[in-house]
Amino acid sequence: MSRASRYGFILAKIYGITARSFIGKNFQDLLRLKKLSELHDTLFPDEKLSSADQPVAEDLEVRIVQAGIDAMTYVLDFLGEPVEILVHVLRRLEYQNVKTIIRALHGGSTAGMRLWDLGAYAGLRLTGVKDYEKALKSSPYAWILPRLAETPIAQVENALDLDYYARFLDLAKRLPSRDRTGILRLVYLEAGLANVIWALRLRFYFGMDEAQALPLLIPGLSSAQKAAVSQAFQIAPDAIEEWRKWKYGWLLEDQLGESFQAPNPQRAEQKAAGMLYTRAHQIFHQSPFTLCPLVAYFKLKEYEIALLKTAVEALHFSLPEQDVLAMVGAS
Repeated sequence: MSRASRYGFILAKIYGITARSFIGKNFQDLLRLKKLSELHDTLFPDEKLSSADQPVAEDLEVRIVQAGIDAMTYVLDFLGEPVEILVHVLRRLEYQNVKTIIRALHGGSTAGMRLWDLGAYAGLRLTGVKDYEKALKSSPYAWILPRLAETPIAQVENALDLDYYARFLDLAKRLPSRDRTGILRLVYLEAGLANVIWALRLRFYFGMDEAQALPLLIPGLSSAQKAAVSQAFQIAPDAIEEWRKWKYGWLLEDQLGESFQAPNPQRAEQKAAGMLYTRAHQIFHQSPFTLCPLVAYFKLKEYEIALLKTAVEALHFSLPEQDVLAMVGAS
């Protein structure tokens, strides 16, 4: 089967899957449910449910993430060749695994960790593993181990984030021209928004200035993006009009009222996630027979996982629908 035929077939499959996915209006419908058991039956109608609420919440989150992994590995299996950039997007979950393991190693116990097995697409092999430090040493993440003894754990985790984006950008830049343009725009958007959100967090949560924060931010982005990040450290916290004029002022538009004292990075991050979803959804319906819709589909599955985990938390804690929609930037 030719590349075009394979892509055409898998696109027909995932268009249908996406239409039935729990994003957009379908997500809002989930928030009208009253119990975790109802959410479970809606998401996994053919699977049995635990009886107590807390185990149900934990079990649901595991099933949600595993379903996302299965959806992405289905595409990779069908393509029959290791498409590096798709594998890398899937391995976002593996970077989370590495963070979980290094936190456990730092704390002195690896018992009770929740890790995600990516099967044939894993760089970090987990099946039957008892010595996680040894497993890391034989993985693509071995470079992180020497840092554990001399670097604060938060900076080690930041190094993993920087590595993820550096590799994502590199893989996008090395794609053939037919695939590269749309994907590179999406990657630059995601990396740029991540930088802006990190800048806001480092300034307003950790009290860092620009010089302290720069080594923790993603390098290699545009001069306009760098200037915007610099301004995020220079604008006075309560300067409403200056924030409104800022390149990324749209991230804060719902915050800039009379009671505004400083940007809330968490709410800005929710706006950023909504923008990424919108752009990925647009790209998903463009340039068929290229990698663009497949990369977009993987990003949409990431977004769906995050939304469904939010739905679990909302039902578990009986949060109002409008509060949850505001949390995910969809109100």
